This record gives sequence, structure tokens and C-alpha cells, in this order.
Amino acid sequence: MSGHDKSHLSHDDHKADAHGGEDEIAYGKVVAVGVVSLAIFALSILWAARILSRETERNEQATGVTHRPTRVEQEEIGIVDQVPFAIDKRLHRWKAEHAARLNGYGWVDRSKGIAHVPIEQAMEAVAGGALPAGAPR
Repeated sequence: MSGHDKSHLSHDDHKADAHGGEDEIAYGKVVAVGVVSLAIFALSILWAARILSRETERNEQATGVTHRPTRVEQEEIGIVDQVPFAIDKRLHRWKAEHAARLNGYGWVDRSKGIAHVPIEQAMEAVAGGALPAGAPR
């Protein structure tokens, strides 16, 4: 080996000794950082809750109005309607109204003589080549 190869070899040995032979993750340090982060987060939450409580008390004392949550199960809270999904029939009513129009006869504009026919009948007529008056050919 030449002198250059020996110096390179000893330089690599020096790197291996400096890192303890292998690159390893210090899991103890990672866990410690995680625990400290969670503790800081928990303390921050408690601090924010205390500030919120104190400010709420100050506002209630200043205005004389106490705001306490009422039952969430009520059908109306403030101006927001709390309609349970089990009794909400709006979608079914909307579908029924539109199905009646799509599947029935009626006037679109009686003064102009424009009527509508059931959608299935209209699709069959158009597929058969029949087009409404004034439709492009």
C-alpha cells in the first residue's frame, strides 16, 4: 500500500471511532423529546382553558349575562335548526315532486302551447327520430 492509501485508511478508522462504529438512533433521546413535547402541549391546553374560563367570567360580570350551553338535543339552538336525520323528509319530498314532473304530463307554458310529457316517452320519441317543433335537425 502506498502512503496515500494508509492515510485514507486511518482517516476512515478515525470516522468510525468518532461515531461509535455505526450510525445508531438514540431512541431514549427521541422518546424524551416526545414526552417533553406532549407535556408542554398538555400544559398549554390547561393554560388556554384557564384563560378562557377567566375571560368568560369577566365578560359575564361586565355584561351581567350568563351564557351556559343548553341541551344539544333541542331541535333549534339559536338560529340553527337541529333536524334529526330520521325525521327529515325534505329529500324524499323533493324527489317525489321531481319524479311526478318527469313521469307525468303538464304544461310548461300554456299560453305558448308548450307541454311536457313523461321522460321515458320523450326519450323513445327522440331516439326514434321525432323532434319537437323548432328543434335543430
